[in-house]
Amino acid sequence: MWKFYSVSTSTWGDKIELPALTFTGGRRLNGKSQGTATFNIKDPAAAEVVTKASLMPWERMLVAQWEGEAVYAGFITNVRQLNGVVTVQHEDIWTLWERRHVLTVRGDGDQSAAPITWTNKTLATHANLVVNRGMTGSPASRYELPLIMDADVVGSHTRTWYGYKFTSVLEALKEIMESDGGPDVDFDPQWDNGTETFRWVMRSGNLTQGKWEWDATAPETEVRDFDLEADASDLTNRYIGTGEGSERSLLVRNRDSFTGSGPALETVQSFDTPDGGILQGWVDANLSVMDEYTLQTGFRIPTTGEVPIKDLLPGGTVRMQSTGQLFLDHGWHDWRMIGFDFDRDWITIQIQQTGG
Repeated sequence: MWKFYSVSTSTWGDKIELPALTFTGGRRLNGKSQGTATFNIKDPAAAEVVTKASLMPWERMLVAQWEGEAVYAGFITNVRQLNGVVTVQHEDIWTLWERRHVLTVRGDGDQSAAPITWTNKTLATHANLVVNRGMTGSPASRYELPLIMDADVVGSHTRTWYGYKFTSVLEALKEIMESDGGPDVDFDPQWDNGTETFRWVMRSGNLTQGKWEWDATAPETEVRDFDLEADASDLTNRYIGTGEGSERSLLVRNRDSFTGSGPALETVQSFDTPDGGILQGWVDANLSVMDEYTLQTGFRIPTTGEVPIKDLLPGGTVRMQSTGQLFLDHGWHDWRMIGFDFDRDWITIQIQQTGG
């Protein structure tokens, strides 16, 4: 049911099926996934297609397909050969945003160029705009990507990006995602054009699509290695954010949330902004997720189980029944899927509690 392909990052086609011994990958809400693949080139059939041309770093990427649908795509970043086994490291599209920037002039001159300002947009649209800027440059063929995104939506938010700061697309996305009311972002890998070429669809906003249910207490459950963690290492009840400025002119915003009991716990973090409203939004958003301990868990299901990997979407709801957990009442609970990893045999799902 698994198939693995090498795809050109110039044409997004030229599919070459590769016989992988092992393959790992994943998908994360708001962040990067990566993995490895191995190939036995002592096998003449494998050696015919596992070549320098099919594994050229950055010029090729690996796509994992389950039941005809792409579920992961990773740019090849490292290739190692040892005793007839080739090991390939690959990283998904998020790693590219570390290497693209929100600029109008890509080099000397951007430090004095007029800032990029987008007004009256939703935060989800601002996420789309910074990604689109990262795909705009010369030569166009080296910057463009087969990435589909939603049309702009009118909203109440303004963002300004200064060329002299040379902000990466990843940094800009994090600023937007971590703002109060900020969107979640995910890049859905897909085959396009009758499965002959590849594309991504950018998902930006309140991502809640999808619902899956497992009963971990059932005798024949597919759930394995249910692992619950109550993590208070980042718990904060007074959050202080600093922006631009120095000494007495330093921009400062704060928010408190002294619920429950226990000692006062402060967090101070600096942000690169001169805007007090934006800074307050970051402070509010960060405190809202840090003012109590988090329940996070992971579990494994077989790739051949009732829920195929091609149907999983980060952000969706996992409804699970469990028992015997110290920090969790017996019964059904709703969790949010924040990501998953996979190999040939197992899917490891990461979830955070949302209530229920």
